Amino acid sequence: MLNSMYIATTAMKLNEKTSDITSNNLANVNTNGYKKDQALMESFPEVLLAKINDKPDMDNHRPFTGLAVENPEEGVYDLSTNSGYFRLLTPGGKSHNRDVQVTPDQDGFLKTFFRDIDGNIRVNDENYLIGRDGRPMRVNPNNFAINPNGNVVSDGQVVGNLMFFTGPEIIGTTNGGVKLDKIITDFTDGNLVSTGNKLDFALQGEGFFKIAAPNGGVYYTRDGSFTTNQDGNLVTKDGRMVLGTNGPITLEGTDINVDSDGSIFIDNVLVAQLDIVQVANKEDLRKIGNSLYGPVENAEIQEEAFEGTVLNEHIEGSNVDIIKEMVNMITGFRNYESTQKVINTQDELLGKVVNELGKV
Repeated sequence: MLNSMYIATTAMKLNEKTSDITSNNLANVNTNGYKKDQALMESFPEVLLAKINDKPDMDNHRPFTGLAVENPEEGVYDLSTNSGYFRLLTPGGKSHNRDVQVTPDQDGFLKTFFRDIDGNIRVNDENYLIGRDGRPMRVNPNNFAINPNGNVVSDGQVVGNLMFFTGPEIIGTTNGGVKLDKIITDFTDGNLVSTGNKLDFALQGEGFFKIAAPNGGVYYTRDGSFTTNQDGNLVTKDGRMVLGTNGPITLEGTDINVDSDGSIFIDNVLVAQLDIVQVANKEDLRKIGNSLYGPVENAEIQEEAFEGTVLNEHIEGSNVDIIKEMVNMITGFRNYESTQKVINTQDELLGKVVNELGKV
């Protein structure tokens, strides 16, 4: 009974956080270049349940008939078992599961994964699959396989076994509810708005303008509503230097033209080119305010050549869909109310157990 109250409480806390994310999206519906956020959630680790002072329950211990192994795409394995458990090493402890999806990371460790907004597989901050010996499973990402008996074979050698079998006192698993796993940003394009301003720029396709950050660092933005400072440097609205391929950009003159690749001409003379890049690991970008993005701690941004188009005299609006966000807000409120009712019901039942059952 108390466990159900804990689970409902975690659901209420999760609904609060998702409602905050939705509120922030709605608040920035008119912010140039804003990209909406979405929440990814996960359950707490599955812990083992055991019977105490009772006969063993063998329903949870059917004879092991092997793993169901599916390999839907290169490097990805969907695993399930009828008996025993797979174990995952999570920040909250070891989790015991009978169904997992894993893929090797860049170091060869088998991990769970998520898909970013573009459908690409990501393993950042995900959980390690550990073997029977309690250590994370490591393979050659280009030459490994998982057999139905649970053996992991890498470069022709068995490197370990995935299966973990418990004693007969174990009757199953339970978890403590749900939690927010991570917040991901949807980088799809927003609507383009014509401004007629020569210093407004918009990007079609993936890409970011590079902005000078303190201490020689770099920020990234999709907000191309630029201006010039008193020295003629091209800057953002809050005064940060916009970077060109050769450093800060200085504009002297009034007859400004910009090509689709970001080349800036003044009086038909090429004076600079906007430094625009695509980012391969966008999941490592974090919002720092004023439509700017910076790398997460200890992350290295992987820049690639820009393959889109630059539009002059345009700005990109936010990609927030007001109707969808309002639906998300209403859904979040209703979920919060329903979980609140669950807690109230459980509290009433607990009160009856304490006050009435005790009399018997």
